[in-house]
Amino acid sequence: MATGSPPTETAPRTHRPSLRRRLAAVFAGLALLIALAQASLVWFVSYHAEEAMIDRILAGQLERSIVVHRQQPGLAAPNTPDMSLYVVHDGDAAAEAALPAWLRSLPRRAGGYELRPGEDLEYHVAIERDGDAWFFLVYDVAEHETRQHNAIAALALSVLAIGALALLLSGRMAGRLTRDLQGLSDAVGRPQDEAERPARLDAIAAHAETARLAGALDAYRDRLVEILARERAFTAAANHELRTPLMRAGSSLDLLRAGELDERQRRLVDTVQASLDEMTMLTVALLRVARGGSAEAASEIGIDRLVAEVLGHLAAEARARGIALGSEVEAGAVVRLDRSALWIVLANLVRNAVRHSGGTRVRVDWRDSELVVDDDGIGIGGGSGNGPGSAPADGSSQAPIRPDSEGLGLGLSIAQRICDAAGWQLALEPRPGGGTRARVRLAKA
Repeated sequence: MATGSPPTETAPRTHRPSLRRRLAAVFAGLALLIALAQASLVWFVSYHAEEAMIDRILAGQLERSIVVHRQQPGLAAPNTPDMSLYVVHDGDAAAEAALPAWLRSLPRRAGGYELRPGEDLEYHVAIERDGDAWFFLVYDVAEHETRQHNAIAALALSVLAIGALALLLSGRMAGRLTRDLQGLSDAVGRPQDEAERPARLDAIAAHAETARLAGALDAYRDRLVEILARERAFTAAANHELRTPLMRAGSSLDLLRAGELDERQRRLVDTVQASLDEMTMLTVALLRVARGGSAEAASEIGIDRLVAEVLGHLAAEARARGIALGSEVEAGAVVRLDRSALWIVLANLVRNAVRHSGGTRVRVDWRDSELVVDDDGIGIGGGSGNGPGSAPADGSSQAPIRPDSEGLGLGLSIAQRICDAAGWQLALEPRPGGGTRARVRLAKA
């Protein structure tokens, strides 16, 4: 096959995240963040309010106990099991010894203290001096701690509930916000009759941003419609202008063939006729590609006859280059497609192998709706077998190369364009054992 610079590899398509899912995640994240901030604020305010209330209760009770102790010391203790009152007079060693160790360790200074003498134990202590006595009021705040823990659990559950609800609602909200964008995508990708003018996309847009996008797409489609209309008008005129001289040349050859010709002149006329036939089919195929009308020209053709005709057309050139042409096509294999297009594609592949492979054999096979052209030349990349178009030394396969890649020649590029228009798959790849293999998978009618 044609040699040249190695084709550039196309970058793999990257996976793009869903805009709807991103919006849903952002909405849910914002809602969860707000719920966390609100729960933290509620806990902070409630915690400090609880601590302030405990301090007020201690201060008020200690003040009452001191007043009562002045008159009736036996009635000074608070009447709640959560509070304990200790009174130590100066020099009273027994009362001092009766104090818990964690209480004796506190400085003898009026004020409030928080102590944790053991696991799951927390006491708030208020100390005050009156006369020759120190008053210690101890408050077990376990009930307050339980209330705070319950509040934290309730806040956590509320945050989780808000997060789940936000996730559910944000998905629906994101779907509603992107619905017109999805509608635009569906409308652009929906196949339409070429004769029917596409509907305006502006009517689908529900937001200002999507309306601007729809307007840009409408303007772009209008330009494409105008360009296609001009191109079809041009191809129609070109079809007529090109067919007229070709038909005139064909008629002239028929007149020459009807006259007195020697063997050399007849060979020249046959050669010109074959070139004229190929030019006519190439012109017809390219014009159909430009018009997109390859499917309309489909007819039933015999693959064996078409292959034999192409090989016969190129036999003289192959013999001149010392290349043997061969084929293996099942007799009676019939397909329905554009005959001129397939003729040009196969002729270009075989001619390319004959002219550029550097080998000695070119073979055409028919396998499961696929035409295969093999040669035993140097391969796509040329060289010693280590180039980009050569078979690897370990026999591993390589990814197929598009024939319209850079450096592979105009003929293969034309063949690729015809195949794309007809819905066929054309690829070049290293042939096992050396050389190049071209595969044309035909679309089933």
